Amino acid sequence: MAMPLITNLVLRIVALILLSGAAVIIVTNSAKASVDDAIKFNGSVKTINAYKYGLGTSVFGLIYALVQLPFAIYHVITREPLVLGNELFLTFRFYGDKVVSYLLATGAAAIYGFAVDSKRLIDDLDNLVKKGGRDDLSHLRSKYDRFSIMASLGASLLLLGFICTAVSSVLSSLNLAKKRSGTAEVQLSY
Repeated sequence: MAMPLITNLVLRIVALILLSGAAVIIVTNSAKASVDDAIKFNGSVKTINAYKYGLGTSVFGLIYALVQLPFAIYHVITREPLVLGNELFLTFRFYGDKVVSYLLATGAAAIYGFAVDSKRLIDDLDNLVKKGGRDDLSHLRSKYDRFSIMASLGASLLLLGFICTAVSSVLSSLNLAKKRSGTAEVQLSY
């Protein structure tokens, strides 16, 4: 029975690391560029709503992972849940895992959506400027491309954090089902 316990602990630690990385990337990634004071790009967590949402989901997931981690560590070390047989706690963890995993998925999707849509916008703008006989937007594009790559990296870390939390969610649903079916000992996850 130790394997699901260790698996859940590892998943929670990996999720914590991934979400920390995502939060750092989202907060530190920014770019500013302009062409003739008419075309400007200012990208950061302060100016892009999808980025704010992604950061919010990452921080929420981090807090949740930090709350759950001591319970998982205790359960692996002692082979006994810290809150022995407490169905309320199991229910909280069951729904908490579900809510957090879906928030992380939507945070990653928001950032990916922003990156894809804004790249299309930059491409269309570049084509429009070229048709007007002006220089291309290579200066703006190079800064934006770097920003977009880092945004996609942050979203990827959020997505991987979602996967870890979703698998943990499956383990907690099995644990709750086992408790509700009347099995005396709950050993699947923490």
